[in-house]
Amino acid sequence: MTCAPRRTLLAILACAPLLTLAGCASPPLRLYTLGVPSDTNVSEPHLSSRAATIAISRVILPDYLDSQDIITRQGEEILRSARARWATRLSIGVTDLLTNVLSNKRPSELITDQPLADVATMRIQVDISRFDVDTNGVGTLDATWAVLPRDPNLPLTRERVHLVATGAVGSAADVAALMRGLVIRLAERVNTTIPAGQ
Repeated sequence: MTCAPRRTLLAILACAPLLTLAGCASPPLRLYTLGVPSDTNVSEPHLSSRAATIAISRVILPDYLDSQDIITRQGEEILRSARARWATRLSIGVTDLLTNVLSNKRPSELITDQPLADVATMRIQVDISRFDVDTNGVGTLDATWAVLPRDPNLPLTRERVHLVATGAVGSAADVAALMRGLVIRLAERVNTTIPAGQ
């Protein structure tokens, strides 16, 4: 007579771990990109056979940043998001966004981060030494860059910038938006140093 209740109790105990696991399932991992700026006001590009070609080298980042981890800084501590990641390595995302911003600003020139069939008119190399967003919502970007013309007789341009922005950091989307804004500002500064008509 006691077999049935005992079997019921055993069945409940056997299912308990499964119910616990189901109840503790973490939310799905979210993937983010730095995205591209709106191009609704950009005119249709018309590249002539003599259009300048500008090659964008892959952006250099510190090793601890160049991963798919979305991180914030708390003092000396690096906090990695457990539920969100970049869709690609951060250096690739920064390079893509930089290239898109410059392409939108210079529609008559071929600007690319992809391999070219011929030698580019000039090459741009960006080195980011600091790219932090802290838990107080302050984003900092320190970068140097060089514009290297194909013609060795033309001057080489070297510049650097220190950019700061503030914003919300309550979610990975907020962190991504703050970082996106800093990269767009960097691209705008780089754009002002690219000589015309080379």
